[in-house]
Amino acid sequence: MTPVQADNIVKFAKHAKFLGNGLTIIDFSSRVGNITNSYKAHGNWKREMFIESSSFAASAMAGAATVNIGGAALGFLVVATPVGWVGLIVGGLVVAGTAAVASIATNDTFKNNGGDWYDSIMKSIGAL
Repeated sequence: MTPVQADNIVKFAKHAKFLGNGLTIIDFSSRVGNITNSYKAHGNWKREMFIESSSFAASAMAGAATVNIGGAALGFLVVATPVGWVGLIVGGLVVAGTAAVASIATNDTFKNNGGDWYDSIMKSIGAL
């Protein structure tokens, strides 16, 4: 790998990190907005907070786990020939796409079932 290639990879990683952090802030802000709207509408904002926070945490963990597993697998391609670099780029895109799908699927599962889980927990501790 040439110094120019290494520099380009570092620049790409910095931009990807900035974009990822920005999307996280937007996602978190929309979730806080949903909780606030529930509170203002005199809804069950605590239930909404449980749903939003659990789905946020679970989807972040699913995405991070997928990236870590995929990153470890792609680490072997770093020492490869130029053909390996093509595999690294394609593999990186596959890992990123898989992480996005895992995050979205986990988020949907928690959003769709979180209310029932909250109700179950509240009933079990006698709060409902």
